[in-house]
Amino acid sequence: MDIAVVGAGMTGLTAGIRLSQIGHRVTIYEKEPFIGGLASSVRAGSANVDRFYHHIFVSDTEILALINELGLKDSIDWYEPKNAIYLDYFLHPFTSPVDLLLFKPLDLISRIRMGLLVLSSKFIRDYTPFETVTAKDWIIKRSGKKAYEKIWEPLLKSKFDIDSDNVSGTWIWNKFKLRGSSRGKNIGREKLGYMDNGFIVLLDKMADYIKQQGGSVKLSSEVISINKTENGKIELKTTAGISYYDRVLFTGAPRLLADICHELPSSYSKTLEDIKYKANICLILELEESLSPYYWITVSQKGFPFVLVIEHTNLVGTNGYGSHIVYLSRYCDMTDPIYSMSDHEIISKFITGLKIIFPNFNDNNIIKASLSKAPLAQPVVTLNYSSRIPGLKTPLEGVFLASMSQIYPEDRGLNYAVRLGEKAANEIIDDL
Repeated sequence: MDIAVVGAGMTGLTAGIRLSQIGHRVTIYEKEPFIGGLASSVRAGSANVDRFYHHIFVSDTEILALINELGLKDSIDWYEPKNAIYLDYFLHPFTSPVDLLLFKPLDLISRIRMGLLVLSSKFIRDYTPFETVTAKDWIIKRSGKKAYEKIWEPLLKSKFDIDSDNVSGTWIWNKFKLRGSSRGKNIGREKLGYMDNGFIVLLDKMADYIKQQGGSVKLSSEVISINKTENGKIELKTTAGISYYDRVLFTGAPRLLADICHELPSSYSKTLEDIKYKANICLILELEESLSPYYWITVSQKGFPFVLVIEHTNLVGTNGYGSHIVYLSRYCDMTDPIYSMSDHEIISKFITGLKIIFPNFNDNNIIKASLSKAPLAQPVVTLNYSSRIPGLKTPLEGVFLASMSQIYPEDRGLNYAVRLGEKAANEIIDDL
C-alpha cells in the first residue's frame, strides 16, 4: 500500500519504519526544512545539540529497544545529574532524598510529606482516581499547603498559566512516578541518558532506513488539505502538488488536522479543537564559562520569565561544543504577549532573569544565543481528560491521528513518541 505520514518527528518516523518493514511504501511529509520536530537539532561548535532539551530515563524501554535495533546502542551514555531548585532568591541542591531533608524553605514535616508523596507515586498503578481531582488539591492534601505554595504552584503556573488550577492530578502523579522510576532500585541516584551528538543521530538513522526500504522523506512540504476521493483513495494536497494514498497518518496536534481535513464530522472536529495546548519558548545559550555545577535548575520563584535553567554540558560534558550549553525554557499560551515579542526582546528578557539568579553573569560570557518556539508543545491535561482523547482511527476512513495528546496518562517525551508511533503503525496494519 501507499501510505503517507504527515510529520517527520519521532512518532512519524517510528510509524514509517514499522510500516516500511512489512513492505508498504511510505512517504513522509514535513513542513520544516529539517526532520525531528521538537527533537530536531541545531549546531553548537562542531556538534549537534537538541533544539529543545531532552534526555531519556532507564525506564524508557521503547526508545532503548529502537536504538538497539538500529545499531546505535553504543551512542547512548548514562549520567548522574546534579539538580537544584531556585527559591527565595537562593539556589538549593535538590538531587537526592538527603537534599530534600535539608531543604530549609520548608519545615521538616512538609519535607517528609513531600518526599513520601513523590516516592509513593512510583508504586501507584491505577491513575483513574486522580482524573477527578486537580493537581493542586491532591498536592495540598498529601504534602500540605506550604509545599504547594512554595514549590508546586509556581511550576504549575509557569507551565499551564491560566489553566494551572484545572490541571488533573494524573499529570503531576505521572511526573512523580517518572522521576522515581529513573532511579531504579537506588532511590538516591538518578540516571539520565543522552545520545552522543544529539538524538538527531537516531532520527537521521530512522529517515535513512525508510529511504532504503523505498520510501521518501519530503522536507519543506506542508500538507494543505486531506480529502477522500470517489475511488477510495486519500488526496493529499501539499505546497508541492497533489498525491494519492491508501492510508494517511497525521502526527501533528489534533486541531491542525481539523484545520486541513474538512470532511471530518463537525462534532469530531470540535473534540480535536477543544484539546488545549501550551506553546514553548526555548533559548539556547552557548557560554564561555559555566553558570553553576547543576544540570537542572527548577525556578520556583514567582515572576521569572522562564521556569527552567538546564546546563546541558554539566550532564554530558563540553566535547564537540566548544562552549557551555544552557537552555532557558518557559511555557505560555500563544496569546501571551511574550510569545509575540521579537527574538531580541525575548532573549533580553530571559538574560535579565538569568542575571537575578546569577548576579555575576556578564553578557560577554555569551558566544551565541539561539531562540526556538513551538506553538503547540504541551497538551493541557485537565480533569477527566481520558474521556476527551480521540482514538487513533478518525471517522474519515483511511485517516489516522497520532499526537502527544493521545499518550495519556503519560506526559510527552521521546519514549512515548516512539510508543505512539508503533501503536499507530499497528493500528494501520490491522485496518489494512
